[in-house]
Amino acid sequence: MLNRAYILRQPINLFISTADQLFGPITTIRRHGRVVKHILWTAFTLKEADWERPNETHVIISDANNIQQYFSADKHPTLWRAIPVLEELQTAWEAKHADSQYELYKPAVQAGLDKISKYYQKLDEKSVYILALVLHPYYKFAYIKMAWGGPEEQERERAAGNPNAKDWHDEALKTVEKTMAEYWKERRRDVPRPRTTLAPARATSSAKANTLESDFDRHRRQLVEQATLEQDAGWAAELRRYIKDMPEDVSKETDIVEWWSV
Repeated sequence: MLNRAYILRQPINLFISTADQLFGPITTIRRHGRVVKHILWTAFTLKEADWERPNETHVIISDANNIQQYFSADKHPTLWRAIPVLEELQTAWEAKHADSQYELYKPAVQAGLDKISKYYQKLDEKSVYILALVLHPYYKFAYIKMAWGGPEEQERERAAGNPNAKDWHDEALKTVEKTMAEYWKERRRDVPRPRTTLAPARATSSAKANTLESDFDRHRRQLVEQATLEQDAGWAAELRRYIKDMPEDVSKETDIVEWWSV
């Protein structure tokens, strides 16, 4: 298969080889009004190694172009892709930054990494990116713990001299818990709450006015109170079940809206 450099090489070489005869020198250097040097078109003839530059540039740019395509969807949500693809692009360019083959492009690649870092840090200001990733059944918190680190990574960073190191898994969990608590509170405003206590037992006669509640009365009252507490903490139990469950019938391409609707 012909690469892009070879395709470009033929017409450019042909042009340069005949340009001096057809157009004269590409430029002329004058000093004190006198011509001191003619620069010919052939001075810009590219060597064999130079023709690899377009290919190398194409490889670097392709990393960003390929990732951009991940967001091309007409019918499926793609917000959950934001964090993984930024990290994928960062990893690809960090590898090229450390590769001697791309030494010539190191400043440009570093500028690209700086730009990724700038926008990556802004993700902390919007919890929706974490929520969208956690809601995807393929990733959940497992991805965050592996990619960002948990308590073990926090301890290692602190031991290495970073006292401000965070447990990013825990930070993400707090974001999700806060959102679920707020949502649950809003949701329950329209849901009738069960009675937490039983109405006082009525005596069947004046002689039984002082009758105490039976063992079952107390047992039932405890069951009602327990049910109320469980309903108040229902979102936490639901979240724990969701985190632990790792379904097999999902992939990166799973439509999370369709998955949650089922």
